[in-house]
Amino acid sequence: MPHTPATDDSAATPSTPTKPAKSSSNATSPNGMSPNAMSLDTTSQDVPQTPRGADQTDRVIIAAAEESGIGRPCDIIVVDDATGELTAFALAAVAEHEEAKVLSWTSSRVLAAALQERFAAQLEAGRLLLPAGPEPVELGEAAAMVEGHQMVLMRLPKSLHALEDRARRLAEAARGQGGGGLELIAGGRVKHMTRSQNDVLAKLFTEVRASCGIGKSRALIGTGLRTQTAGPTPTESTTRISVRGQQQPLSLRGVGTVFGGAGADAGSLLLLSSLDRAVAAGELATEESAVRSAADLGCGNGLMTSYLAAALPEASVLGSDEDADAVASTRATLAANALERENIELAWDDAFSQVPDRSLDLVLLNPPFHDGTAIDATLVDGLLDAASRVLRPGGQLWFVHNSHLRYRTEVERRVGPVRQRARDRRFTVLSADRV
Repeated sequence: MPHTPATDDSAATPSTPTKPAKSSSNATSPNGMSPNAMSLDTTSQDVPQTPRGADQTDRVIIAAAEESGIGRPCDIIVVDDATGELTAFALAAVAEHEEAKVLSWTSSRVLAAALQERFAAQLEAGRLLLPAGPEPVELGEAAAMVEGHQMVLMRLPKSLHALEDRARRLAEAARGQGGGGLELIAGGRVKHMTRSQNDVLAKLFTEVRASCGIGKSRALIGTGLRTQTAGPTPTESTTRISVRGQQQPLSLRGVGTVFGGAGADAGSLLLLSSLDRAVAAGELATEESAVRSAADLGCGNGLMTSYLAAALPEASVLGSDEDADAVASTRATLAANALERENIELAWDDAFSQVPDRSLDLVLLNPPFHDGTAIDATLVDGLLDAASRVLRPGGQLWFVHNSHLRYRTEVERRVGPVRQRARDRRFTVLSADRV
């Protein structure tokens, strides 16, 4: 039986087990290929390396799996492996069982590429299934590819809806196997865990308990899959946007862990109101400079992609995100608003890696500024470079950022001349002309 990896961070040795926490944790189908046969073209960019070494949350998940008896023959599903160590542990656990498989699924294109590189030998041998592109594979669809008793190792998502979405997709896949059992082990930092997470898992499992803690992390364990539960559903909301000067409702959908769920992001709304004034005034649709191709870099729940589809009916539109849940959310939002058409494309892609140079007339960007809870302004640099690369000369980048951050000089240096289009206490909208 595999053992918990040696510690490698501030929790040099596991702490003395404590009492179970009072609280607990807060598409498109593939193109006919089996997940282990899917490939990712990484020739156009450096493939990020998955961090080596299990962190504290990995270790508490692994310890709970060992205590549950992971050494017995079963298929193992790893969800959103942030370090690669849960996948490595799972592969070691099934090494002596020829028929057992490991499925490692992540919504992140970046992590999928890193896992694909690290575990190339196991993929080639068929011991590991890893949906890595070019199209995202929905979690339940991927989980249905393994059979028999299944153990799931995962981190607790930040939102309750994301946890319920993950669990319901896994439960549906297990029930579809006709009698296959399901055991779910989800770990997280105690400070982010709440009693409501127990309640979410109790909808799907007859028993939900907390593991002993390791340092400041703990795992929730769900066993005894209930026979009848509802399937996953996206979150929903409605907002209003101006399209060529006319106010109209827009229904939003949020799937899984997509940033912001189905909410209308205030920064995106400020950008769209400014952009629509320019569109209505004919500024972006002159005969000399018509918008024939537009893209939303980091499409999230589809708010800005939907605006492009509605406001620029003749243009080709691309919604791109490295998060598979964002791609699924945008697809659901477009469908909910009857905005689907042939020249709209959605891509599971990191920083426009699949988009040709100088091929777009307009790029919208509302980038992330936080790494966890800390502001990290450098997260934007690669996205600005990507936008600059794909814009044709004379094309425009529309960019929104937190007003207390200063980006005008950086955008001008990387793209071209900048105009401030809107500003309030929280957000600033800039446009830049590609030189």
